[in-house]
Amino acid sequence: MSSVTFGVVAMILVGVSWIVWGYVAGVAPRRNLNMGLMVAGSAAMAIVICLAAGALLYGLNSRGVVLHKELYPIFPVLNKGSLIVMGFVVLGGIFNFAQLQFMSKAMKYGPNGIIWSIVQAGFIVPFALGIICFGEKMSWAFAAAITLVIASLVLFAVTADNSSKGHWLMFALFSFFSTCMCQSMQYIPSNLAAADGVSSLWRTFSYFVGLFLGFVIACCFSRKMRQDTVALVKNKYTWLYALLIDVVEIFTCTCLFYPGMDALANSKIGAISTQLMTASGIVAFELYAVLLLKEKRNKWQITALLLCLASIAVICF
Repeated sequence: MSSVTFGVVAMILVGVSWIVWGYVAGVAPRRNLNMGLMVAGSAAMAIVICLAAGALLYGLNSRGVVLHKELYPIFPVLNKGSLIVMGFVVLGGIFNFAQLQFMSKAMKYGPNGIIWSIVQAGFIVPFALGIICFGEKMSWAFAAAITLVIASLVLFAVTADNSSKGHWLMFALFSFFSTCMCQSMQYIPSNLAAADGVSSLWRTFSYFVGLFLGFVIACCFSRKMRQDTVALVKNKYTWLYALLIDVVEIFTCTCLFYPGMDALANSKIGAISTQLMTASGIVAFELYAVLLLKEKRNKWQITALLLCLASIAVICF
């Protein structure tokens, strides 16, 4: 499998895996759970798991076991470049925490599938960064794929159910902005030479450190977050959903997301990575919302879903 093919497949699978975030964000308020606390719990467990994995890999490597190239270097190279790479990823984690908080609030009041689509439109910013800042070319396939996704998101937005109670649209827009920042912070390091000094495991570690810092920042400003932490930290569902997040995220980040992003960036087509993840994420969550949540869709929203599928097909074929 070529590096480009791997990158494309990896980004599609990562996008599909995002359904776990949408699922947890949707069920948290229904079980009277705090989404932020669940994310913090998953981050705390993931940090420990990554540290343990690093120690295990070091032990295996010292005994002559040959590991996958994406796991090297076993520990990050200690220099300015590596710290910058890890710093970007930490910021990405902080903004991702904010994104999830706002998305959870929006989903409490509004239509889950529509909100998910609005939030994921944040892919357009890292795409623009790739074209403007990192010299990636806008091919006809890129242009067609982006146009199809944007058209899909516009259709979702204009056909949204605005009869829902609450300020769900405001929270959805806040989450959209956080998505722009989160995806940009995650995308930039793959375009830096220093990224070679930080393996996918330690970028995953940095990402979860950022998520936990996002929780700490939220606790500083939100009394409810502090109260919920005390009240819900012993709730079994808090930790079950946190574990679900970890099972999916640690695997996808280490094996798919960062290696796939690097592969596409090295081929000078990294800008399309966020579009692929976004389109596949929208398709996956729309199917989940319609088939399992039994949400209704009109003909225009079905058309929007087909446009997302077409955007993926343009890149793949």
